[in-house]
Order: sequence, then C-alpha cells, then structure tokens
Amino acid sequence: MCGQMPLHVAAEICRWGVRLVCVSRSPAAYIRQVQCELGIVEPFICDGGAAVHVPNRYVAATEPLDHRVECKFEIFRFSPPDRAAAVTLVRDLFVANCRGEPVTIGIGCDCDDYGVLAVVDIPIVVRDAVNDQSMLMRHIPGVYVTSATGSEGWAEALRGP
Repeated sequence: MCGQMPLHVAAEICRWGVRLVCVSRSPAAYIRQVQCELGIVEPFICDGGAAVHVPNRYVAATEPLDHRVECKFEIFRFSPPDRAAAVTLVRDLFVANCRGEPVTIGIGCDCDDYGVLAVVDIPIVVRDAVNDQSMLMRHIPGVYVTSATGSEGWAEALRGP
C-alpha cells in the first residue's frame, strides 16, 4: 500500500484478510495510529522509505498477533531512503519466518511509488487524470494501469476491471 491509498480502501483490504504493509512518506507515529485503527499488526515502511518498523512479536510470533496489545518495534534505517530495499526487507522477513513465499502486490499512483512498484510481483498504477504517469508505465514491466481514476481507480486496483 502506498501513501495516497484512501483509508476506506485499506480497511476493505484488511476485511478480506489480506496482510497489508503500509508504505508511506508519513512519520512512524502516524502509521502506527492508522494501523491501530485498522487492526493491522504488520511491519510498515515510513518516512519515504527511510525506515522499516517491525513489531517485535512479528519475528517470533508464538500466538496470533493482536493489534490491541502494545508492542515494541525493531527499526531498520535506510540512508538514503530506499523504498525498494525496504519492501525487499519486509518480504525477506516474511519468508525467513516460515510464512511461505508471498505474492507481493504494490498499488501506487505517482513516481514516488516507483521503488515499490519495481520490486513487487504485481505492480498496479491507479490512473491519474492530472499527473503524468508515463515514466511508471515505461519502466515497470507488466504494470497494470487502471481505467478509472481517483477512488474508483483504487477500487478497480483491488477488485479488477
């Protein structure tokens, strides 16, 4: 998930039981608040790819993770910020902790999302009627670009055309 995804869309993804990793330009405190509201206990990438926050219970989970229980975070920093490396780290942590080989899906809408979209298995660009997205379409092999824009584009990215 990238920073511009509407919260109601993120909430819908969570209701489907999909494991959602937030990727945002926002600071860690805001992402923790959003995750708490959505009931998410997953690593997240914040500060534009400068840090990956991993719940300490995520690595050695012996019981189901509960978002209502306070936990501490391991923080991995990237200087300079690197969203692609951050997404790869989260994916590798998932694999290393015997959770299987994930299929990664990245949904974005602008050049800031390039690093995420370039390393996921299924890159999706939500069409933007105003901003130029040609670089994303040219440089990301196999990218799916929604027909719709705005909230309808985000919904199409989730449900398909």
